[in-house]
Amino acid sequence: MYGGKQVKLHSYWQDAKVLARDFCRESSIHGFKYLMGSHRALIEKIWWFAVTCISLYGCGSLIHNVYQKWQMDPVIVSFATKPVPVFRIPFPSVTICPEIKVKMDRLNFTQIYNEVIEGTLKEQMDGERVGKLLAMLQVCDFVLYEVFTNETFDDDCVRLLQQMKIPQNEVFLYCQWRDENVNCSEKFRPTLTEKGICYTFNSLSEDDLLRKEGLHSEYPYLAETRPIVNWTLDEGYSPDATRGVYPQRVLGSGISAGLNVMIKANLSDMDYLCSNTFQGFQVLLHTPHEYPQLSQRHFRVPLNQQVVVSVTPDIVTTSEDVKAYQPHRRQCYFDNERYLRFFRIYSQKNCELECLTNYTLEQCGCVKFSMPRPADARICGLSKIRCYKRAAVDILLSNAKMIVNKSKISKDKCDCLPACSTLRYHSELSQSDFQWTKMIPVAKAYRTELQGVQLANLVVLFRDAGFIPVVRRELYGSTDLLANCGGLLGLFMGISILSLVEILYYCSIKPLVIWWKGMNLTPVKQITPIAEYKNPFASKILHAGYKSDVVGKFYLK
Repeated sequence: MYGGKQVKLHSYWQDAKVLARDFCRESSIHGFKYLMGSHRALIEKIWWFAVTCISLYGCGSLIHNVYQKWQMDPVIVSFATKPVPVFRIPFPSVTICPEIKVKMDRLNFTQIYNEVIEGTLKEQMDGERVGKLLAMLQVCDFVLYEVFTNETFDDDCVRLLQQMKIPQNEVFLYCQWRDENVNCSEKFRPTLTEKGICYTFNSLSEDDLLRKEGLHSEYPYLAETRPIVNWTLDEGYSPDATRGVYPQRVLGSGISAGLNVMIKANLSDMDYLCSNTFQGFQVLLHTPHEYPQLSQRHFRVPLNQQVVVSVTPDIVTTSEDVKAYQPHRRQCYFDNERYLRFFRIYSQKNCELECLTNYTLEQCGCVKFSMPRPADARICGLSKIRCYKRAAVDILLSNAKMIVNKSKISKDKCDCLPACSTLRYHSELSQSDFQWTKMIPVAKAYRTELQGVQLANLVVLFRDAGFIPVVRRELYGSTDLLANCGGLLGLFMGISILSLVEILYYCSIKPLVIWWKGMNLTPVKQITPIAEYKNPFASKILHAGYKSDVVGKFYLK
């Protein structure tokens, strides 16, 4: 006697074998019909089994490579097909920093420095002069670590730098913008940088660039007040905007469509100790939505020299079909995808500055005077300069380690990907002697202002009237992935959409049909085995009125 469970087990196994045999015999997938779908010798079945396994492995390996490429490099950066005129983008922001940081009548830096070194001047004797010296040492090219060892914080640093700065009318002689004389004080506004108080042309206002609600209110970082008009970073200028736009733009290339500035330095204010003997100006070209950082990149404009800067814009845009990808797959952030604590507009430079600020505050308990800081943060004093310089080096080392090890987790955790709409300015400089003393008309017009000064001339212009942008496009989309995988499946196995439907059919509908037919058979309450026969006699006994189980035993119906 056989129990009911054993009969069911044998029945399921027999049904599975029949189902597999039918699939191999009827399937359109190449190779399977040679395994169980026909009567072949054992060696033939083994050979076809090996060939099928090799084909499956090769197909799966190549599909895995295609999938990995789709995951890692779904986006390609290529040149656009049409040039773009320069009036579609803003003119670069120009930040000019005088090497002379202070008026000589307000602080004789060399004299007070020598007094401190000789020990004839101490903070108890003249706290105001020493405080000005400490503020100046924040922007000079050297510091007195060994003398001022107790100056942990210097919260008055910026206020003192603003008091001692060179007045703007003593920096600019005249300015021309798009071949028209303009008021330099209206075009160039004071900006706080790591080089002290500088002057910036065509920058965004503090309200548009910074989140003032998260910053202190002791002093402004940007004195610019003109708001954004008819311009966004991702969309550019409005198509119907002809006048009244900000940031400002030019309509073409050349000197007549650029910026021409005459800058000066008073001989009586020159101090060669703070600037390591160089006298002149440091200049930075940057995009209007980026906060100027002269320590990373700048060029110098010496006195009695004319420097012409030919600018070539480099813009990267992103197509709409790339927005569906995650930021780390497309390797860029849209402006609304990455929140910054101190900045309203995202850029890679702004993100890196904010990250450096946060890391410096964490490591040193204070921040550099030029960094954006919350209300509860303090300004690092002279004894903390080494700390915030070391923090900047740590960030660089951390980024380099992340690149080498291909790790997504770095020490700083900045995650500062480029912006999806990126604008950069590549500069070519040409320099020549500036014989300004031989310019008789200018000398007559500015006779009183040219006494005891030296001049320099800076010209910034676009080299060409148009440029070819770079577009970030989709390289492998879902359609491309499907097409590549389908081609590999068809090449190795002959699989099509109908083949996949066959597999689904034999895994779902066909087993249900077999089960349904089995449920409709006449139930047997008590079965008694009467004989065991081999398969050749099975059909005769069944015709005689018996029914068979899965092992070839026959029972009364």
